[in-house]
Amino acid sequence: MIERNSLGRFTEPIQAALDSDATLLSEIAIRLLDSHFPASLHENILGAAGLDVDWSGVGRRKRDSSFRPRVLAAYERRCAVCELDLRIGPISAALEAAHIKWHQAGGPDDETNGLALCTLHHKLFDLGAFTLDASLRILVSDQIVGSAGKQEVLLQFHGRRIVGPQRPEQEPSSEFVAWHAKEVFKGEARHLAE
Repeated sequence: MIERNSLGRFTEPIQAALDSDATLLSEIAIRLLDSHFPASLHENILGAAGLDVDWSGVGRRKRDSSFRPRVLAAYERRCAVCELDLRIGPISAALEAAHIKWHQAGGPDDETNGLALCTLHHKLFDLGAFTLDASLRILVSDQIVGSAGKQEVLLQFHGRRIVGPQRPEQEPSSEFVAWHAKEVFKGEARHLAE
């Protein structure tokens, strides 16, 4: 579509409705984001589309509030990639529970679909910068470019197994790992040195 310089637009009645109701565009955008993308990507998508939405007053899809504490406990409150385990008193700082198969794609709020990841690795995981293989090794995309920080933030972990959860029954499900590799991961995995 880009090569052919394709353009799209709304029909006149839809455009008129959007022009006359300032909250309608926000409601539509938020519902689309909530239905199809993890929250970690919402601001990136809105920025790319040039949209500034009003988040107030829009109902959000319910999640299991115990997912985050269960996943963080399973991984002993440290990032499964870099082992970051910063705390402010008893509160984990910059540590999140990431869905391997996105919640929006029907991924369950279960430890086998979760990874404890620092904020940076969560965002990179959701963007498809890295994925896991069947042995739970970290595979970094060949699409990652840049100079400053690339080695320290991501490449040094390429080919390493994640720091797994405490119990074997909490290990990431092969079904969810395969989904992420197929649906989210960008490009091909970099070559693994044997």
